[in-house]
Amino acid sequence: MIIRLGRLTPGYFRLLQRQVAGEVQTQPHDRTVNQIAMMLAIMGLSLSYYSAKQMTEKVHVQPAP
Repeated sequence: MIIRLGRLTPGYFRLLQRQVAGEVQTQPHDRTVNQIAMMLAIMGLSLSYYSAKQMTEKVHVQPAP
């Protein structure tokens, strides 16, 4: 499923603001799409946290003889 984004114009931002405020009704989406999007977001944040943690851990280097 490809989500088409509109052009980034002031009118488009106004439309988004009206949708958030509830003035404009959007088409209902399938609930599973929202659940999959949330799962992917959580997985991405978890992977990012894990990678950052791995980079900040102290590396114990043996001195060369």
